[in-house]
Amino acid sequence: MRREVFSVALCFHSAFMWMVVSGSNDTTTVTPAVTVSSSSGYGFEMIMAKLDYLQYKLLEMDFVMKEHSEGIAQNQGHLEKVFSSMLWAISRLDQAVGNNLTALQAQSWRILSRQTVCANHDLMRNEIFSLAPKQGLAANARSLFDLQGMRHKGPFDSCKVEPSKQSGKYMIRVNGDYEPFTAYCEQNKFGGGWLVIQQRFTGALDFFRNWTDYREGFGSVDQEFWIGLERLHQLTSSKPYQLLVEVEDFAGDYRYARYKEFEIGSETEQYSLKKLGAYSGTAGDSLAYHKGHKFTTMDRDNDGATTNCAVTCEGAWWFNNCHHSNLNGRFMNAVDVKVISWYHFKSSHTGMAYSRMMIKEV
Repeated sequence: MRREVFSVALCFHSAFMWMVVSGSNDTTTVTPAVTVSSSSGYGFEMIMAKLDYLQYKLLEMDFVMKEHSEGIAQNQGHLEKVFSSMLWAISRLDQAVGNNLTALQAQSWRILSRQTVCANHDLMRNEIFSLAPKQGLAANARSLFDLQGMRHKGPFDSCKVEPSKQSGKYMIRVNGDYEPFTAYCEQNKFGGGWLVIQQRFTGALDFFRNWTDYREGFGSVDQEFWIGLERLHQLTSSKPYQLLVEVEDFAGDYRYARYKEFEIGSETEQYSLKKLGAYSGTAGDSLAYHKGHKFTTMDRDNDGATTNCAVTCEGAWWFNNCHHSNLNGRFMNAVDVKVISWYHFKSSHTGMAYSRMMIKEV
C-alpha cells in the first residue's frame, strides 16, 4: 500500500513540474502569462497540500504497521514461552507415567511371585500331610517330620505339645489315625495347652441347628464355632482329657468351671456325656446334672423330658429334663431357659455374653 501512495505522489509531482516548465517556455503573450502564473501558483499550493496530506497518511500507516509488528512479535514470544512450558510439562508427565508404569509392573510381579509361592506352599503342605509318619515309626522319623514341614503350624498330637506356646490356629491330628484339622489352641490361660471346642461372644452365628450340623461342626475356630461331636468323640476317646468352661454375663462378671475328666461317646451312643470328673472353679457345677445323658438337637430327641428340650430351649445339649446349662442356646441378655446359661452362676437362667469350652490332655 505504501508503494501505491508513493506512485500517486510521484505522478502529482511530475504533473507539477511539467506545468512549471510549460509556463516558463510560453513567452508569446504577456497578459496570458500572468494568468497562467496565477493559476500555476494556486495549483502548486494544492499539489503541495495533497503531498503533505499523503506524507502524513504515509507516516501514520507506517506507525500503525510498526505497532502491529511489535504486537505480533510480543505474541510470538509469548506463544514460544507457552509452547516451551507445555513441552516441559509433557516431558515431566511422560516421565511420571513411565515411572508409575515401571512401579506398577514391579508391584504386579511381586504379587504374582507371592501368589505363586503361596500356591506352592499349599501344595507342599498337602504333600507333607500325606507323608506324615504313622504309628510304629522310629522317634527320629517323627522329629524329622516336625523339623521339615509343619513345625510352626502342625500337625501336632495336641495343643499341649505345640512348641511355640502362643495362642492361635494350629493343625491337630488325633493319634495319626485321622486327617488333621484346624483348631484354636489357648496357651495363655490356666497353664496353656487347651484346645477350644466351643465359643460364643457376639451372637452372630445361629446355634439352633440340626443333628448333622452338630455332628460335623460349624463356624470358624477363631470366631464363634462348635467343633463337632464326632471330632470331640475322636479326641476324648483317644486319651484322657479334662474340661474347662468359661462364662461371663452382660455385666462383665467372669467365672469358670473345671472338670478333671471329660469324654463323649460315639454316634451309636448318641454322643452321650460319658464321663465327667470332679468339679472345681467359681461358676458352680451346672454340668453334673447332664452327666450320662445323650445329645439332643431340634431333629433328634434324646432327652428325658416329655417334649424335645432342644426345641423348647432353642439350642442343642446333653439335656436331662431339661437343663442346668445350655451353652448352645440363644445369645440374649435376658433371664430365660432359651438363653446361653449356666444356672449355678447366679442360681438363675441368666443370659451369658460369653462362653467358651476347652479340653486338655490330663
